[in-house]
Amino acid sequence: MVKNRFLFPSFFLLLAFLIFFRSPCFFLEDGYWQIKEYAFYNYSLKNNFFKSILYVYDYAGYFELSTNIISKLATLSPIFSEKINTYSSSLIYLAIFSYIYFSKSLIFYNDNYKILIILLFLFSPPMTPEIWLNAIHLKAYFGIFTFILLFQDFNILSVYKKIFYRFLIIFSGLSSIYSSIFAPIFFLKFFLEKNKDNLINFLCSLLPLITNIFFFLFSLNNSDRFSFSYSKIESFAYNILIRPFWGSSIPKFFYEKLNITDNYSIIIALLLIIIASLIIFYKVFKKNDNFLLLIIASFMLQSGFVFIGSLYPNFVGGRYAVIPGFILISLVIRLFQLEDDHKYKYIFGFLIFMSLITGLLEFKYFSPLPNVIECTKL
Repeated sequence: MVKNRFLFPSFFLLLAFLIFFRSPCFFLEDGYWQIKEYAFYNYSLKNNFFKSILYVYDYAGYFELSTNIISKLATLSPIFSEKINTYSSSLIYLAIFSYIYFSKSLIFYNDNYKILIILLFLFSPPMTPEIWLNAIHLKAYFGIFTFILLFQDFNILSVYKKIFYRFLIIFSGLSSIYSSIFAPIFFLKFFLEKNKDNLINFLCSLLPLITNIFFFLFSLNNSDRFSFSYSKIESFAYNILIRPFWGSSIPKFFYEKLNITDNYSIIIALLLIIIASLIIFYKVFKKNDNFLLLIIASFMLQSGFVFIGSLYPNFVGGRYAVIPGFILISLVIRLFQLEDDHKYKYIFGFLIFMSLITGLLEFKYFSPLPNVIECTKL
């Protein structure tokens, strides 16, 4: 009992230390990201609170509630605006970690899995420095948070906790386009387990999606958003299928040593996608597990969304690969839980271990974007 009482405070302090340790300059200086350079902040300066929190950036075409709120708060004290951006983002990280730890998940069901998923949330390879401590990119964190909410155990929730849970679904969906597109997965969960709670959860998830569809149709001002080139396939295979487990350094080392040409890269990428798809679908039919099905559906939905909607015709990495990459790691964790064959269980365990190790190494000292965490401009 004493051990459990001190476990979370100690772990919470460790998480706070790691957040500070990665980029002390964000907390002590102005950081890499300058909130005053963004349209959200400039719009908030010129408008009242109500208009500010309802702002939609035309170039994006979707609603970002948490970004609007933090941007408005930052305008209340312009001299501390960068600190408000940094500290608000870090507090949201810690709040999400706290929810994961204290909630009861159907797949992350004990302290070991909770600590594992929190650590992966903090420093696995998909969690690129591009989205680090910046209100603009909180949408990636809320996207992962909604994925985790999908597996909440409802049997233990009181009426008030259910209301709070649904508030989180709506708030997260209104704060993140990635969160809002989880609505079809909530519907799939209702389809698999038809009950009143799942129906209400789906309807709550549908509200942000409808809101974003409305804004997308009437606010989007970016005709080049859906451009495409074949090198996007290579980018997808590397950033979403390989990098979540091996980071940046190892794949790039073999790429350079083997002198792989662009044509071979696309062929290898296609083969990798086909092999990964066959293995995943084989496991789905073999295991007959609803949670596994929900994870795979989430991965396919988010992967398809970023593949089609990424801003660049040949790139689906960086901030776009965060949520699909994290879901892929979660898929391997679920396969590890279900696997009876020790050979496959060791393989899945090794992949999880590599994701933790490479993510920890890249968290500060071998970062693919060292200028971001060191607060230096290129």
